[in-house]
Amino acid sequence: MTKADLPPKQNATKSDDLMPDEVKRAYDELQEGAQTLAEVSARNQALLESIGDGIIATDQDGLITLINGSAESMLDKKRSDLIGKSVVESVPVVDNKGKEIPLYRRPEVLALSTGKPSSNPRGQTYYYKRKDGSQFPVGITVTPFVLGEKIVGTIVVFRDITIETDIDRTKTEFVSLASHQLRTPLATIRWYAEMLKDESLGKLNEEQKEYLETMYKSNLRMIDLVDALLNVSRLELGTFIIEPKPTDLEEMADSVLEELAVKIQAKSIQIEKEYSPKDLVLNVDPKLTRIIFQNLLSNAVKYTPEKGKVSLSVEKTDKDIQIRVKDTGYGIPKKDQKQIFTKLFRADNVKVKETEGTGLGLYIVQSILETAGGKIWFESEEGKGTTFYVSLPLEGMKQKKGTKSLA
Repeated sequence: MTKADLPPKQNATKSDDLMPDEVKRAYDELQEGAQTLAEVSARNQALLESIGDGIIATDQDGLITLINGSAESMLDKKRSDLIGKSVVESVPVVDNKGKEIPLYRRPEVLALSTGKPSSNPRGQTYYYKRKDGSQFPVGITVTPFVLGEKIVGTIVVFRDITIETDIDRTKTEFVSLASHQLRTPLATIRWYAEMLKDESLGKLNEEQKEYLETMYKSNLRMIDLVDALLNVSRLELGTFIIEPKPTDLEEMADSVLEELAVKIQAKSIQIEKEYSPKDLVLNVDPKLTRIIFQNLLSNAVKYTPEKGKVSLSVEKTDKDIQIRVKDTGYGIPKKDQKQIFTKLFRADNVKVKETEGTGLGLYIVQSILETAGGKIWFESEEGKGTTFYVSLPLEGMKQKKGTKSLA
């Protein structure tokens, strides 16, 4: 038999002719699956690139694994320079004075350490720094990836809030100007009302006295509101001054309680005081510290029903000076507790009982303490009362230069 008599050789490259039907079907399904995955990946990539917000993904160690085009553009940094790098080192976050935010307050670190979503604090503006050193205000939300009980990474979503920040500043400046202009006519009204109350301009009958008293109290409420608005605007614009000096905290607290004596007696409220040690002197701004005592003590008296109890303690510990104001009042409903330090907020359960109030006091106190290096927090149960805690560092308040003192 010669070579010519042999059957033709099969083409080995035609794998389809060698495959059984089942294998061929599996191969086709695999090809279709790969095509589908490629299409989904391309669609997800297009979706990611079309989002206007900046998006950065990290692994469990905080190393950047993905970044979209909007983030590249806003940060003015190439993704090739960021992938594999630490997010907290590669994307610096600063405050409005250019001071870097400590690691323990970075939303990315908080999300990785707690396993819960985190964002920049309410009322505080964070700034991202660009490659050229310039900065822009951002709203940041960081959500962790949790598989089982293990954190495997985070998604950082941020947006440029320059326009919102400029609008807020313009509104604050307007409130400051309007409040300042209102102070003079309100002070004049108060002065004339006091002259009429003293009857230095002539005798008044009982009906006239009643109308005048209503007018006088309304005027005082307006003055308090204008002063509160001025304080808020100065806090938000950063123009207020902190001038620490040695101050006797016991003496200051007692003087505030004396101011509230009429209201305390009218409601037969029992006051308990504890100072440890006595005559505690701390380096604080007297005006700002008085505002803190006034707000906490007046709230405790206002929101405690008749024959209730208000306790005040000022204690020096190894770590700080702690002020505690406890009452047996209406308490704060759980649903309202997250908003208690926000502007113009008053809990629903006290609006009916106490119609007076601006909803600005606790916001002002928190803003003062955050700037001065202190802290404020509370514990409360509706119907059982509230306890507010203030912590001041042993070295006292931080000094701050500015152009205005608080009203």
